[in-house]
Amino acid sequence: MNNLDSKNIHTQKEKLKNGLPELRLEKPCVFGDGIIKLSSFNNIIEFKESVSWFIPASGSGSRMFQFIFDYLNDGDLNKKEIQQFLSSLKKFAFYHAMEDRIRTDFENDKISNRELIEYILLDEGISFSTLPKGLIPFHYQSKRTSNSFQDSIFQGLKLPVDDVKFHFTIQKEFENKILNAITEVTVEQLPKIEFSEQYKETDSIAFDKDFNPIELSENLLLTRPSGHGALLTNLNSVEADFILIRNIDNIQHNSKSEESLRVWSELVSLAKQIKIELTEIWNEPSIELVHKINDKYSLFHSEEIDSIIQKEQILRLINKPVRICGMVKNIGQPGGGPFWVRSNGKLTKQIIEKAQISTEIEQQKLLQQSTHFNPVMIVASVKDFEGNKYDLTQFVDDQTYFIVNKTHQGKAIQYLENPGLWNGSMAHWNSVFVEIPSEVFSPVKTILDLLDERHLSDSE
Repeated sequence: MNNLDSKNIHTQKEKLKNGLPELRLEKPCVFGDGIIKLSSFNNIIEFKESVSWFIPASGSGSRMFQFIFDYLNDGDLNKKEIQQFLSSLKKFAFYHAMEDRIRTDFENDKISNRELIEYILLDEGISFSTLPKGLIPFHYQSKRTSNSFQDSIFQGLKLPVDDVKFHFTIQKEFENKILNAITEVTVEQLPKIEFSEQYKETDSIAFDKDFNPIELSENLLLTRPSGHGALLTNLNSVEADFILIRNIDNIQHNSKSEESLRVWSELVSLAKQIKIELTEIWNEPSIELVHKINDKYSLFHSEEIDSIIQKEQILRLINKPVRICGMVKNIGQPGGGPFWVRSNGKLTKQIIEKAQISTEIEQQKLLQQSTHFNPVMIVASVKDFEGNKYDLTQFVDDQTYFIVNKTHQGKAIQYLENPGLWNGSMAHWNSVFVEIPSEVFSPVKTILDLLDERHLSDSE
């Protein structure tokens, strides 16, 4: 649907007027009540089905360097982050991508800190601040740098799967640079690579404080990208039996990737095993079999199973896309994660962002009790029991949206963000939450995260 038709304008306006949707946590998912151990299902089974990686990769790398931009603005060298960055410069993979003359001047103390940083960030140098995060060199091995597009291909092909491809969501302007980087990957044969952009049709309409759409000109309204939940349209276009979803920045050095590949292999195997067992129930519906599979995988809440009185209810219960979601133990302050949520009288498992949780004391207490969070390692089973692709747009909770308040040309604007891709956009999927080791979670949110040992080679 085009976002600019009158019906959609009205729908978005009414949502804004209604305010942020209220979400009611019932309790956090914990072991024995919503989360299972991956170690209980560590068999790698034969896998002939088609698999596609789905990797959102349009994010800019500029956020990684925010504290360095702050230094360019205030010139304060006393901040811990900027001191760590400069003192550790030789450890970063991108140091080896810098021109010889710049490295020589740095090593001989013949270049100022400002000149060096401007060379790294700005157009006059290697211009990292303008690149997508996936094109910034993360790792260095065997006298070569690699970025996360390249490492995604190299490591992703190591899964014990015969038919695998890759789908990246990107900014179109960088497609040629990304393709050039991928062709440098040292593998026997490059797999099929697909690119897509966030569709303009999914953009949200911007409204003023009085809920009037903001007109730029006749028949042209101001719109804004509607968040990563809009990528459901891209995900829905991927043709594969199973889709592996992960963030572009959560990739380890190739020499440190063995544990991550083991976990991915086990998650894929678990997804296939669950699909096999659900197919048995589809062919011979039985409440006993539903209880049996639920005891193993904690797919449903017991009260949902207890309400079943007809065979057709069993079929409706299981005839949905399935997602296997890796969960990592919380370290430090909880920031959202897996919860049992009550909606329309039903208890279902959801991945919740902190911003969705009410500030009420009781709801905040439930947040503090949470034990795990979602690192975005998801295996999605997206075909029904007859081999037909589900229309994933039919399993969205349209009432779990966000309201964004910003400015445009000095005036306040407000608009909607779609339900998050693995939040409300997958709200009506059947979900299995599995604890995975924290070693497989090494995101790069700032450039200093690349100093973590999982991003460094022991031999360099």
